[in-house]
Amino acid sequence: MRSPYKNYSQPFKDVEVRHGLRTAAILKHLESEGIIRDEYIPLIYMKVARHNDSIKAGIYEFSKPMTSEEVLDKLIRGDVVAKSITVREGLDRFAVAHIFVQEGFGRDAEWDKLTADPELIRDVAPEAKSLEGYLFPDTYKFNPGTPPRAIVQAMVANFRKHFGGEMNYITTGLNLHETVTLASIVETEARMPQERPLVASVYLNRINRKMLLGADPTVIYALKLAKTWDGNIHKADLQIDSPYNTYRFHGLPPGPIANPGLASLQAAAAPAKSDFLYFVAKHDGTHAFATNIADHDRNVQIYQVQWYRDQRAAQAAGTQTTK
Repeated sequence: MRSPYKNYSQPFKDVEVRHGLRTAAILKHLESEGIIRDEYIPLIYMKVARHNDSIKAGIYEFSKPMTSEEVLDKLIRGDVVAKSITVREGLDRFAVAHIFVQEGFGRDAEWDKLTADPELIRDVAPEAKSLEGYLFPDTYKFNPGTPPRAIVQAMVANFRKHFGGEMNYITTGLNLHETVTLASIVETEARMPQERPLVASVYLNRINRKMLLGADPTVIYALKLAKTWDGNIHKADLQIDSPYNTYRFHGLPPGPIANPGLASLQAAAAPAKSDFLYFVAKHDGTHAFATNIADHDRNVQIYQVQWYRDQRAAQAAGTQTTK
């Protein structure tokens, strides 16, 4: 009990103590992780000497030999380390919720209710119907047990911190909510940072010419809201009756379809000046841009139709060679 012990090879060892576990189960887990020598004497110690104390749930970091008494003191104090969670750009609020739920922060229903309420952003985006678009992508650190409400507040505050100072520099005539909405489409379409201002310019040009945006990611979001998204867009999906379907309804959708990062927000606030109205993916992460439908159709033929033909031909040739 009073002899320091360490039976793990790593310089640091993180051990999670989950909510609801009995003391005996926690001590057994600590023994299996090499933190304490055995579970029995510490269990007796807890029942006799520390029966008024309780072990706090959380993630604990160990880095040196410790006596069982020192280990128990650490757990009773709740000397936990924060969990590091990365939310990448372009995830919608449902995916963000899933990440945190998987890490033990709340449940899906709670996250859905919290992120559906736009109150935290109402002062700068009164048109917002949810917090979609305002859960700023970043790496966060939270102590285990942090309530989802506090996490959501931190993410929205982070949005204000990063983009708040740039709200007055929007060059397009769009308001903040429209800019975030455009940025969310740019985020889901552009993989290369240098192309984001160009992609933003395409959509802004189409808006100004009263053209349909025709953005696949908006259809995907409509399907997610309808709970019919199966991982693929089908031809019939392009006719879904939703204001998020930019193949049927002109202008921007009523709100963001994902949570954009700062680069996409900046691109939407100050797009490149171009005459482009179309773009098509080139399979290397970039796009081919066009100012008219004839050039666009030619690009589609080269970078989509012919590319897939070449792939199938190469695959068939390889199959014949190996026979």
